[in-house]
Amino acid sequence: MSLNIYNIVQYYHFLISEFLTEDGIAVDCTCGNGNDSLFLCNAMKGKGFLYAFDIQEEAIRKTHELLEKSCEFNNFSVIHDSHVNVDRYITEKVQLAVFNLGYLPESKSGISTNPQTTIYALEKMLERLKLKGYILIAAYTGHDKGLERNALFGYLEKLDDRLFKVVNHRIININNYPPELFIIQKMHETN
Repeated sequence: MSLNIYNIVQYYHFLISEFLTEDGIAVDCTCGNGNDSLFLCNAMKGKGFLYAFDIQEEAIRKTHELLEKSCEFNNFSVIHDSHVNVDRYITEKVQLAVFNLGYLPESKSGISTNPQTTIYALEKMLERLKLKGYILIAAYTGHDKGLERNALFGYLEKLDDRLFKVVNHRIININNYPPELFIIQKMHETN
């Protein structure tokens, strides 16, 4: 299969396979239907561990069912709680975290991520990120006309560049709210 760099999910799955070691600790901050969780679990081949978070019971159920059915390993914990509470569950250093922002696909709940909780959760993940670890954020701008993406961009561009490097991957010649990918790497310890 050839890589489509304009398909944000396929692109960040490619990056996960490059960045995540088999014995790493990974976090799916917005597990949704469980597709990213499944990819992360299988990428670690049972040697690392995944924490998957979502506030919606429907997302937790779908993720747990998908992992039970399709994951080759039992290296995960699916947690029915907000990603802002990661510090209640994770004490180890995290090698890779993903955020897939917006709505739960195919859901009628109307619940979506929002700038305040996303940035608060991101701050906590930055604290837990190990040296040379990554955070990947898929930001979909159609659900709120770019409000969350713009707040996130504003926050990320102010991060200390001695501590973190941030890349913004976006499609620039499509006008119907194309998703963007933010890639953050920790360059130096913060404490």
